[in-house]
Amino acid sequence: MKTLKWLLAFCFIAVILSAFVAGKKANSTIVLADSSGYKIDTLARNLVVPWQIVFLPDNSMLFTERNGKLRIYRNGQLLPKPAYFIPDIPQRNKTGLLGLVIHPDFIHNRYIYMANNYWLGARMRLQIVRYEFRNDTLLKPFIIREDIHANQNHTGCRLVFGPDKKLYITTGDADEAILAQDLKAFNGKILRLNDDGTIPTDNPFFNNDTARKEIWSYGHRNPQGLVFEPGTNTLFDSEHGPTGGDEINIIKPGMNYGWPIIHHQLTKEGMLSPLAEFTPSIGPSEAMFYKGDKFPQLKGKLLVACLRGEAILKVTLDKDKIVNQEVMLKKQYGRIRSLVTGPDGYIYFSTSQVDPVEGQPRPEYDMILRLRPSGTKNTLLFSQKIEANTVAQTSPVKMTTSMLIQQMCASCHGDNLKGTDKGANLLAAQLKHGASKQSLINIITNGVLDKGMPAWNGAISKVDIDKIAGYILAKRKAVKK
Repeated sequence: MKTLKWLLAFCFIAVILSAFVAGKKANSTIVLADSSGYKIDTLARNLVVPWQIVFLPDNSMLFTERNGKLRIYRNGQLLPKPAYFIPDIPQRNKTGLLGLVIHPDFIHNRYIYMANNYWLGARMRLQIVRYEFRNDTLLKPFIIREDIHANQNHTGCRLVFGPDKKLYITTGDADEAILAQDLKAFNGKILRLNDDGTIPTDNPFFNNDTARKEIWSYGHRNPQGLVFEPGTNTLFDSEHGPTGGDEINIIKPGMNYGWPIIHHQLTKEGMLSPLAEFTPSIGPSEAMFYKGDKFPQLKGKLLVACLRGEAILKVTLDKDKIVNQEVMLKKQYGRIRSLVTGPDGYIYFSTSQVDPVEGQPRPEYDMILRLRPSGTKNTLLFSQKIEANTVAQTSPVKMTTSMLIQQMCASCHGDNLKGTDKGANLLAAQLKHGASKQSLINIITNGVLDKGMPAWNGAISKVDIDKIAGYILAKRKAVKK
């Protein structure tokens, strides 16, 4: 009877555990990873995409909401009045008030830094601004960087101070993929600045007059996690790929991470491939190394908040090798965006359901939650045990033609394919590379890299490429009638 119970328990775990990470091999064994008890406390609710959580030296919590509010949580209560509010902030899909970080010497200078979108005429832009935090409000705004191209997606925007006390900033490609390879553009980069916005003289492109001197690395699509490993000071990022192809990278100065020329498991000389690649998408957001003492089993582990994956990914590293990956809180709290260790050693995270188009709003969401031990024997982690340097293969996501068009074409050519300021009208314009089905298949497969169109071979199947080509031809034919 006891044996039967164990078998039933194992089968239950196998059923509820959906495959989460994707990669090269499928040598994996499903195991129960941890039996420590936990409790989730709801600290704040009815929020609008709490994008970034930080803690002040007095243990007060600050967090940004994408609708332009900086909020304070103190002594067990969310203060009703925002510490700061940016009016008329653009809120289109993934834009608004985003990254937040406090200066390493905050206790003396009271500096905090925030990133937000704004309108410059009819165009959306991104800026990073330094403020002084005094008497629970922000004073003396000082622009660190502004006029960074922005769009409704792919904003990046994680702000981190490194062990060197330099400010590191992630930027997305703003739906203009070719900008990630353009060393004269801020987009698709990790930037490194002094705390006053000046440029460190040891930046890799400081003496290069054909590049932005602020650039630390480039070829990124939409990096939303950035963290230094304690002890080694190795810099890791987590970033969103196209239709899967999400990444964890070790970031090295001056290096090219390939987007849009390579993605998923493609390789090219002179470009760095990811440490881990995830297909189907997990939507990686903020990353952190747990350094508290309340969860000994998590000490030193890389934790990544997952949006589309609706979970927390736990990664065990051996120097620059991944030896194990596990999933926490899978499908329990929806999309998870910010993830930090609190001064009490507990884990704090935010939900991100008010997210067009992927988020499905729930009553009283979005929220700030706290994970702490409960002293009972509930299950905290389920895992897919992974052999060194391998990850478990998952089945590809089945996508409708309209989903394919939305993900692969709409950011440049518009939802209706009638063109944008970045891409041609595919329904009426003369197609420079040919309008036959095979010509379209060739373009979709191989891309037009000098124009910033990625090669989708390897990201989607030949069947799906055929569907897209057929869809475009049918729409063009309907327009001509």
